[in-house]
Amino acid sequence: MLFSVEEVLRVTSGKLWRGELKGSFHRAVIDSREARGGELFFPLQGEKENGHKFILDALNRGANGSLIEEEQIPRFTEGSFPSGKAVIAVKDSLQSLQKLAAYHRGKFSLPVVAVTGSNGKTTTKDFIASVLSTRYNVLKTEGNLNNHLGLPLMLLRLKKEHQAAVLELGMNTLGEIALLTSLCRPDTGIITNIGEAHLGLLGSKENIARAKGELLNNMDSRGKAILNGDDPLLKQMGREFAGQTFYYGFSKETNLRALHAFMDNTGYRFEVLLPDSSAENFWIPLPGKHNVYNALAAIAVGLDFSLTIKEIKGGLLESTFSRMRMEKTLVKSGFWVINDAYNANPTSMKFSLQSLKELARNSVKIAVLGDMFELGSAAEDKHYEIGKVLADVGVDYLIGVGKLAVFMAQGARDAGLPPERIFLSDNHGEAVEYLDSLDLQGAYILIKGSRGMRMEKIAEELLKKYD
Repeated sequence: MLFSVEEVLRVTSGKLWRGELKGSFHRAVIDSREARGGELFFPLQGEKENGHKFILDALNRGANGSLIEEEQIPRFTEGSFPSGKAVIAVKDSLQSLQKLAAYHRGKFSLPVVAVTGSNGKTTTKDFIASVLSTRYNVLKTEGNLNNHLGLPLMLLRLKKEHQAAVLELGMNTLGEIALLTSLCRPDTGIITNIGEAHLGLLGSKENIARAKGELLNNMDSRGKAILNGDDPLLKQMGREFAGQTFYYGFSKETNLRALHAFMDNTGYRFEVLLPDSSAENFWIPLPGKHNVYNALAAIAVGLDFSLTIKEIKGGLLESTFSRMRMEKTLVKSGFWVINDAYNANPTSMKFSLQSLKELARNSVKIAVLGDMFELGSAAEDKHYEIGKVLADVGVDYLIGVGKLAVFMAQGARDAGLPPERIFLSDNHGEAVEYLDSLDLQGAYILIKGSRGMRMEKIAEELLKKYD
């Protein structure tokens, strides 16, 4: 049982509007179509739909009950609801969901690891969960359930068999990480880096640091912060943290230091100086030096949980990752498609272009790049900078998609990329048509852009055509 009716009433300060006190709920859902039997439905206000439209659908599909916001009650008639179903009136469905999630979290004494940062938090979360799973039953954030709505849903999936939780915390504005931290109450907080994601929303890297720093500011002083020690803003943040701080990175001042790192055909190998001054070699199945940082965070957590080096290595080796993050596919026609289209910001774009350089080496490098969103007044300059980076890493062709791609193109031209190797398109179809005109044999094609650009559709079309 997840909750009894009486628990929901107590935690949410709700009132039983229909039904009986004796009922209980076994699962939480926000989509009525997911109701199978025994659920509590949360009618939330979405961008397009009001969840109250679907209360009856959820109940008819088998949900044991639903919340209903007090101001929404007039839209329902006296006999609207199936008999025997509990309908609980609350002031706010979302706040009630968050209160119940925090309450449910409080039932468990298991260690919770929270991961945030401008770049790499999802991959870091995946690495950590895989490492801990070599010994423990781990709950980890699924998909994009990392915000004020998704995190509560993840917390409500906690069960008695779980021995640890690894949760990703995302944000768009100041105050969000503080809220999420208060809900999940982590013992260990990890911040991967401070980059330029959400620059348009927050205005500066300093404000981004403030937002990410809410994780540490709202943790218990008995907690532990595991931070990227090569990031100056995080170094300062660690010095101000009331609890214990542990740094990882490539610099000498870190507690866990990568000494050497190089890419092979399938991933990255790197040597690590451990806190006891011994050295060990590790391997991860992902390209990119930035992923070494993500793996170092997982090694640090593994050591903190007293895992053996063998277990940590095995966890890194067996890691599985969320989709559209440097997914590398060799198509039958003889070229590589690198689908890194989940999202993009200036920092992650630079990381991915550097990885393209390392992967392709002397082969043809093609960058298919979409607009980066949420950069505000810095958007034109940041796209121009990416264009300069394209030339610096030796990209042979740029295919820009979107309104801001013109600034990438200008930066690339100014840095020396020949104009005839730059193509600007308004849509995915035009980008694919231009790719069709090139000799792709042996080429490496990187596809990346902000989530709203849906750049994965280009990767899907290429695989459909050529594989």
